[in-house]
Amino acid sequence: MPRTKATMLTDAEHRVMEVIWARGSATVAEVVEALQGRDAYTTILTLMRILKAKGYLDSRKEGRAFVFFPRVDRDTVARKAARQLLSKFFGGSPGELVLAFLREEEFTPKELEEIRRKLVNMKEEGDER
Repeated sequence: MPRTKATMLTDAEHRVMEVIWARGSATVAEVVEALQGRDAYTTILTLMRILKAKGYLDSRKEGRAFVFFPRVDRDTVARKAARQLLSKFFGGSPGELVLAFLREEEFTPKELEEIRRKLVNMKEEGDER
C-alpha cells in the first residue's frame, strides 16, 4: 500500500516556515543564515522544495536566486494542526483537549482565576449572539 502524502509540518519544516513567515519571503541562503547554520544549505533547499510541493510555499526567480514566500499564513496552519490534534487524540472534543492541558500544567491560583474569567467572558459573548 503506498504511503499517504504527509501534509503536516515536520519540526524542521516548521523552523523554515517560521523564518519565512517572519520575513515575508526569503531565499534559501537567507533561511540558512536565519537558522544560524543549524542545517546545511542543501538540507534547507530540500525542505523548501518539499514545502512547495506540499503547498505551503511558492517561489519566484529574482536574478539568479529563487525567493520563496508563504502560500498559507501561520494562523491557518496552526488551526489545521489544532483540528488534527483534536481529531487524533481527543475524539474531536475541544473540552477534552483543554482538560488535558489543565491536568498536565501547574497553574498558580492567579492563572487559574484568569482562565476562569476568560471562560466566563467567552460564555457571555456566546450568549449575546
